[in-house]
This record gives sequence, C-alpha cells and structure tokens, in this order.
Amino acid sequence: MRILFISICRVLIFAGVLLCTTPVPGETTPGLQVIEVEGSLLDSDGNPVNMYDMLRPGSGYRLLPQTDVLLATLDGKKTYRATGSGKLVMTRSGLVLLNGKALAAKDQNAMLQGVTAQTPGQQLAGVSLRQLQVVPDEEKRSSIHEVNGYAYLGENTTPRQARSEALATAKRQALEMARVRLESNTLVKNGKLQYDFIKSGAKGVVTVLEQKDHGFRDNRYHVWIRAEVKYDLKPVKKNQEKAQTLFNEGPLTVKVWTPRKQYHRGEKVVVHIMGSRDFYARIVNEDAKGNMTQLLPNDYRSNSRFKGGVIYRVPGEGDRFAIQVMDNLGEEKIVVYASEVPLGEVNTTPAGAGLRGYGGTRDQMGRDVRAIKVVSMGARPESGAEFYEATWKFTTTP
Repeated sequence: MRILFISICRVLIFAGVLLCTTPVPGETTPGLQVIEVEGSLLDSDGNPVNMYDMLRPGSGYRLLPQTDVLLATLDGKKTYRATGSGKLVMTRSGLVLLNGKALAAKDQNAMLQGVTAQTPGQQLAGVSLRQLQVVPDEEKRSSIHEVNGYAYLGENTTPRQARSEALATAKRQALEMARVRLESNTLVKNGKLQYDFIKSGAKGVVTVLEQKDHGFRDNRYHVWIRAEVKYDLKPVKKNQEKAQTLFNEGPLTVKVWTPRKQYHRGEKVVVHIMGSRDFYARIVNEDAKGNMTQLLPNDYRSNSRFKGGVIYRVPGEGDRFAIQVMDNLGEEKIVVYASEVPLGEVNTTPAGAGLRGYGGTRDQMGRDVRAIKVVSMGARPESGAEFYEATWKFTTTP
C-alpha cells in the first residue's frame, strides 16, 4: 500500500478514515511481514517498502546502503534480519536470500501475550514478535441455543398462563444447555477457568433473540426460541495458566488489533485478526458518528470463514481499498462478530470499493448477526453455538 495510490482513492470517508480502492497484500499468503526498517527497502518498481508491508515469495527487493530490516513469518515464530545493501529475495520454497546468501532464521517464543488496550502505541510495533496478548477494549461472550418449551393447559390454567409457562421452560432449558456446554470445556472442567452468567437488566440471564408461538397441540402450548446466554470467563487465580494455553484451549476467542492505538492525519491503518480455532466472522468499522461499514466479508473478498491460528490482515489480498486517516477525527472502533457456525444475514448496501454499508445501529447489527443457525445435536444437552464479540478502539488526530 503506497502513497502513489492515494490519488485514485474513492471518496469513502468514515469519521476521518478514508477507504481507498487499491489492493493490499494479505496475510493469507506465505510471505514475510516487515517489522522494522531502518534505511531504505525498495520493491522491484523502486517504490519504498514500509513497516507492516508484506514481502511476496518470488519477488525481488533492494536494500540501499546502511539499511537494516527485520522480517517475520505470519505466525511470528521466525524472524530474519537483513543488513547492508543488495538484493533481497524470498524464494517460493521459503528461503530468504540476501545477495544470494541464505539468511538464518531466529526462532521466537509463543506470540501475542501481554499487550492490553492501554499499551502505548510505540510499544505495539512488531506485535507478532513480542509475545504479547492483545486484550480488546470490549469483549462479549455468549452461547446461542434453539429450544422448544411446552406447558400443559390444565383446569386452572389459562392459555395466556400456559404460554408464559412454556416460555419460562424454554429459557430454563437454554440456561442449562449453556451451563453444560461451558462445563464440557476441558479448562473449565479442570478448574482452570471459571465463568459467571451475566444478567441483562429485566431480561435476566437469558435473552430471547427470536420467538415463535406454535400454539396448542395435544393440550399443551408450544413455544420455540433462539436464546442467548451471556457469560464472563476468567482464569482461576490458584491455577494460573499461560495466556497462550487459555487462548488455544478455552472457548472461541478472536484477537483483533491495530499496530498502534493512535494515528495521525495522512497515516495508514491496518487491522489484524486471529482466532483460537476456525471461525466465521464479520469485521465492521464503527466511526465516531456511529456509522457502520462492513470491511469483511466484502464484494471482492467474500469468504467469511477463517482458519484458527492464522493472522489475517484488513485490507488484505483481494481487497480494493486501503485505509487512511483524513480530516474528520475522533474515536474509531473495529468490531469483530464471530462464531463457530455461519452468522446471521445482515442487510447491507454497496458503499464503493466492494465495501458494504449498514444503515442500522450497533445494537441492531449485533442482533442481526446473532440470528445464527444452530447445528442440531439431537437431544444432547450441550447443543448450541459459541458466539464472541470483540471491539478494538483507536483514535485519529491531526
């Protein structure tokens, strides 16, 4: 992503973030990411290669004299340092050559441990190398269940009472299914993670996302609901586990971050996401005025399924936009909605460059994406699907 492309940007401004129509190399190719660069690194066309840009296999790059470059694999497990001047190439077989001589890889420890939303931006450069755990500014965990509730019509029971009893029965079953599902997780079962259900005002612990009344049959009232049960999750102090273990073995988690928490006018923004296991997701930008723009999936990068343990970049390969800070400044939010099953359909409209605009509010978007199709597990009590929502905030300034 280079400055020369800015002249062909379409006018798509969201709270000071300009979305430009130019492809950006993605994290899903087996390339290397530039983590540090001192001096000048040029591509085959003579254009500067900057921090967080990707080096593509089979392409040639040139280091000018007195240049020092640090490169990393996408999983952050290996780094390469190129110093001096000459031709830099990453072969399709994975070798990294400087002037024809292979560079030695340096092994790194487990990635993404220890960064919080309050970590200063200058400390976030090279996140994939610093074994830092990205902590979102906001996080919501829940499980979603489809439940049938029944209540018999007795001599002293009115139809209205039977309907209320059937709904109450369905809610109790949803809560029990959520409890069983959580306690089936190995870390919870072994006492290394604990959970607390969250009450949602007058709605209580169980939120009904959708309800269908089927009325009376065989003298009993039938109610079907799609219900959400929210919960908090935290490690048990006496059994502190490594953050990477909790990430890998706990319920679904999707990390989302930008390399910095503050950007200035004219700077470019890149969003990264990585899930603890395979997941489906929508990635949305909410600007300072509450306008919602769906970044992924989009018209040119339509796949909503992502592999666990892989870092994805937005914009990435296949996208036809770039993100640059413009004049309207303030707080930006990147929201990730994720589940182990496909998310609910959302009514969006074209916003240019393949992006999709959403005319509703954040709350409405959250409700739409939660209209998931829960995979039936027969009579198993843990039937349902995990849902995860994370928000990463950054500010744009002059």
